[in-house]
Amino acid sequence: MRRSGQISPYFTSFCNGTTATCSGLSQWGTVPLANQGMTPFQILKQFYPNDIEISETNIITGIVEGFPGETLRVGSRGLAVQTMQTYLNRIRRNYPAIPQITDDAGVFGNTTQAAVKSFQQIFGLPADGVIGKATWNKISYIYVAVARLAELDSEGTAFGIGTVPPNAILRVGSSGVNVITLQYILDFIGEFHPDIPAVVQDGVFGNATAQSVIAFQRMMGLNPDGIVGANTWNALYDAYWGIRTNAPIPQQPAPPSPPPVNPPTQPPTGASFEYTVRSGDTLWFLAQRFGTSVDAIRSLNGLTSDSLSIGQRIRIPGNFTNYTVRSGDTLWLIAQKFGTSVAEIKRLNNLVSDALSIGQVLIMKA
Repeated sequence: MRRSGQISPYFTSFCNGTTATCSGLSQWGTVPLANQGMTPFQILKQFYPNDIEISETNIITGIVEGFPGETLRVGSRGLAVQTMQTYLNRIRRNYPAIPQITDDAGVFGNTTQAAVKSFQQIFGLPADGVIGKATWNKISYIYVAVARLAELDSEGTAFGIGTVPPNAILRVGSSGVNVITLQYILDFIGEFHPDIPAVVQDGVFGNATAQSVIAFQRMMGLNPDGIVGANTWNALYDAYWGIRTNAPIPQQPAPPSPPPVNPPTQPPTGASFEYTVRSGDTLWFLAQRFGTSVDAIRSLNGLTSDSLSIGQRIRIPGNFTNYTVRSGDTLWLIAQKFGTSVAEIKRLNNLVSDALSIGQVLIMKA
């Protein structure tokens, strides 16, 4: 169980007060809600934030060492560097003596080194500006503390795999977090390219992972040697983010929603537009994205629950329009045309880069 759009889960535990008990927890207040006909998920939302969701996975792994195994210093590049930059820039909000990092994401430059040295001085570590295992673990520990990831009101984290590939060469016999990242991306791309066989995301680079890598390399016109170096990493990330930006994630169609018990006699007045639900969408996210409320979306569509299915068409309150990208368009030119900003276009459309493709449909403020 987690908040929508975040990857850090809430701690949950089953306690019925008799055969299973939990220290400090009880069923107090849940039975009357059940007697009112509320579902278990609706009852949970009475005690947790409204934007929680229950996610499922069949990927179960053992404990994987968080430290990438490579000491990070000036000149290092990759996802591990980006992770540390993200953590340190958040930590400095609580420890302003740490200077802001302005290096490019995933590039360990002078400002990253200065932030690391300051952090090490504050927390009693050798101030050498190098991230070894001790500094990595301390930065991770302090980040969890300042972001309150263990608390119900935590900020959460949506960092995921990041936008910078790991700076590691992987081959048969490799293991660890970078291999899990590789296996996750291969499985994701394989949903759209059946020639790439699925692999178990266990953090171990075995023969099955090698075969999947070779299939991907052949598809991308790379040397099919089964070794993941810089060229293969870059191609994997380009393919992954290209799919995430421009295509819905395949999913089995959801059963039709039951008709609303008490549909409104007429929809609320005011401007609205049709929106097709995409992977990751929730009512809360859509409300935040388009400057409205969950209740307004529910009322406009006669929804009786918060569940959405990919491909479902709903109406969103607000004065928006669609724009189809043409040859020569850039985000900057489109922003000038509509009197808005590049950042606002990217926010409305969940874009992670400035890349556009001809025929792509953007949501714009009318």
